[in-house]
Amino acid sequence: MLRNEDEALDVSQEAWVKGWQRLKQFQGQSEFATWMTRIVINLCLDHLRKKKRQQVESLEELDEEWGGAERRMPYLTVNPTEGLERHELRKRIDQALTHLSESHRKVLVLYEFEEMDYKEIAKMMDCSIGTVMSRLFYARRRLAALLMSLKKERDSE
Repeated sequence: MLRNEDEALDVSQEAWVKGWQRLKQFQGQSEFATWMTRIVINLCLDHLRKKKRQQVESLEELDEEWGGAERRMPYLTVNPTEGLERHELRKRIDQALTHLSESHRKVLVLYEFEEMDYKEIAKMMDCSIGTVMSRLFYARRRLAALLMSLKKERDSE
């Protein structure tokens, strides 16, 4: 959801702390993993809202706040070609994910990356299993189309 590994690690750590602090509030009406995932999703959404408000507007601010734009650039792995290809693919997938609606993106992330089943996702998103299946179908179809169009753009350059 955050499309940034470091931020995701920070939010997941914050979620475990919050889960521990609010453990008494867990009533057992759902699976523990579903309850924790809901905490993570809420924290991710809060983080994205906060980030949107604090968006950096210029490279000068980057220089002042983080010690230079160079420090924000990705580093190369031992095999530069493999790292660049993986980075390029990740960039294309991230770009395509931004074009999905929030509900389609959530279902896709929960199913494909969090490996949750339809029932857990339906309970978490407060919708029917059929709605989850439909959203997942259309999210996959839209993502595939977006990735194909990005590939065609890249090939034509």
